[in-house]
Amino acid sequence: MHCAQMGDTDFKVSDIVHGTYKAGGQDWGAVNDEDSIATMKYCIDNGVNLIDTATGYGMGRAERLIRYALDDEDGKRRGKTKVMTKWYLWQGPDEEMIRSLSPETQAQFLVGSKKRLGVDRLDVVLLHRDDTVTPIETAIETLAKYQSEGHIDHIGASNYSLEHLERAQKAAPLQNYQPRFTLLEASLRDDGRLDFCREHHISIGVYGVLGKGRLAPGLKDAGEYPSWDSRSKSHAGPKWERWKRAHAELQKVAERQSLSVTQLAIAWVLSHPGITFAIIGASTPEQAEHNIAASGVRLSKDVLDECEAIVKEGLGK
Repeated sequence: MHCAQMGDTDFKVSDIVHGTYKAGGQDWGAVNDEDSIATMKYCIDNGVNLIDTATGYGMGRAERLIRYALDDEDGKRRGKTKVMTKWYLWQGPDEEMIRSLSPETQAQFLVGSKKRLGVDRLDVVLLHRDDTVTPIETAIETLAKYQSEGHIDHIGASNYSLEHLERAQKAAPLQNYQPRFTLLEASLRDDGRLDFCREHHISIGVYGVLGKGRLAPGLKDAGEYPSWDSRSKSHAGPKWERWKRAHAELQKVAERQSLSVTQLAIAWVLSHPGITFAIIGASTPEQAEHNIAASGVRLSKDVLDECEAIVKEGLGK
């Protein structure tokens, strides 16, 4: 497993990080908890040393499943991986959705995440997004206070704009930033955020790498998804057919590199200087094995450009 330094910390993080959004259960229909736990354990046993989650992933369900995975077999995996959680979304006592990063809400998140993960100290905590009410400075300073008090090792933010990053970094040094970055949506590289993080030694772990399944090894048409899944509508029509042709062209590029389209997509993001790791979800150990095989793979500039040209054509840009 290829590893790199997380910002200015002494933590060398694997370039493939396991994401647990799907394990939370929302937006995915039925999810098998045993499969989720088995997949986490497989990742840890095969060199993945960071698991990504959030309080909003199943309203604590994903955090609890991580604890089960770490506690199993006498807790032998606890020292092999760290957990990165994110704060912002929660469900109130009357089932209302709470979106807040106020100091009062963060105090509740701190207690709750520790309890659900079964720890006295959290490894990495990111603010999931701006709540549009709490000033960025107040939110980051509150998180930094918990870090200085020894409750959290490393802090950062997710989904912040460049302006938000600049304000946050002035309030307290960030160790990690988590934005969307994929062959399908590469604004991170072009709008100043990537350069800002590199300048300030902030590691970047990216999500959305597989474009909601559009960069999977094989594509499914709309009729193969249940009606509640947004892909039952988006994976149809002329635009979808155009994308399928682009996917076939990406497959040709991938085969020249002895990769699948998924592995090509992972390698594409990791080949950009400043990207420390890619967060990839998996439902089974077999899927995780496929993702992990992309660790350490880097593409030449010619291949990066070829992939991007194919995707622009496929998206009609």
